[in-house]
Amino acid sequence: MVGAAMSISLPVGDGAQMGFAGSPITLLGHVAGVKRDRSVLIVHHQPWRGRLAVRFIPDGVGSRIVVESSLDQDGLTWLAHKRGYVPPEPPRADRHRIGLLVSKSGSVAVFAQATESLATLAVEEVNADGGIGGVLVDLVVGDDASDSAAGAAAAMRLMRSGCRVVFACVTSATFNAAASALHGTGVLLVHTVLNEGGRPSPGVVRLGERPLAQVRAGVPVLMAETGGRNWFFVGQRYSWSYGAHWAARRVVAEAGGSVLGETYQILGTTDFTRVIDTIERSGAELILSSLVGHDEVFFERQCSQHGLRSTTRTFALVLDEATQQFIGNSDADGVWAAFGYFQGFGDNTDLETRYRASAKGILPPLSSLSETTYEAILAYARAATIASPDDRVSIRRQLLAHTEFDTATLAAKHRPILLAESRGGRLRPRAG
Repeated sequence: MVGAAMSISLPVGDGAQMGFAGSPITLLGHVAGVKRDRSVLIVHHQPWRGRLAVRFIPDGVGSRIVVESSLDQDGLTWLAHKRGYVPPEPPRADRHRIGLLVSKSGSVAVFAQATESLATLAVEEVNADGGIGGVLVDLVVGDDASDSAAGAAAAMRLMRSGCRVVFACVTSATFNAAASALHGTGVLLVHTVLNEGGRPSPGVVRLGERPLAQVRAGVPVLMAETGGRNWFFVGQRYSWSYGAHWAARRVVAEAGGSVLGETYQILGTTDFTRVIDTIERSGAELILSSLVGHDEVFFERQCSQHGLRSTTRTFALVLDEATQQFIGNSDADGVWAAFGYFQGFGDNTDLETRYRASAKGILPPLSSLSETTYEAILAYARAATIASPDDRVSIRRQLLAHTEFDTATLAAKHRPILLAESRGGRLRPRAG
């Protein structure tokens, strides 16, 4: 169907290379056109923007399949990076350079599809207003490939390219690795997406939602509406899920519920059969998922296909609009989410209009995970203009003041958490 989300894995080389260089390329995009028995056109947004045409040519009793892919400069740069050629961008004295560390590839790339576009839009708006202190802003992008070691290396490349600040739309595993790599370099690292929090550091700012605020918004409501009190937690094997599940256990206990079981999976898991069997045997009526990216996609699809929706309800902490799109309308129906922003609701209609006008055709949906990156770049530009571009202490202080976290929930006071349910292909916030 035209407009349907697509994920396509392309093999690379002979498979002899290990790690990121030898891993398949996963293109994320949508079906843009179909000519019956002739061709399918796919427009992809990650890891680079381009088109993939699949043509079916009659050949005797069968058909020959021809695949044609477009490759622009961004695509060439990304492929060079994948093969290990990653020279830093030459620094420019006439530009205020900022970095974007994002998951353009790997299992987490699903939720980052719109992030680079929104970051570019933010930089364009800053430059239209005169830049920072009269100096135009230049955006340099790094891909963590959904891997913490690759993320640390990409962060160092951004630093060597002259970036004064790096905005990280990545997992906490990558963020923590990047923070260690950038320690003592003078580069400010800003985590723009939801995260479990962490110790304060002079070179680090953590924005985004906190899991304690999410579960406070969702857990009591689900328990009240379903009458269920027994939970099963499913997460990833790193700090994000550990922190999220700690917060959820606290709120479940406050609401009079119980946690019957818990499991942590490695990032990149695709088969959740054993997990689903364990959930069914546990007798849990409610599921909390802290899975991210493609892991969340595969888990929710398989829960639906195994009939788990008829006996349980799921609250997914990282179910944003892009992830929901890849799960599919019917398989995602009935899953709950909680964020500070949902596309199509609230006071961000101007941003959504500008985003749609920034490119032709179907674009990846906006979500809290991409919108917060846009807001963070604008907030940084204001702070650096008010203070001084070189005054990292004042800039960090103003960014934290902009966020103004509540010490009880670690949620931004100015940004209430909205509870939404997936219905008919949309995340629909509940009134009140």
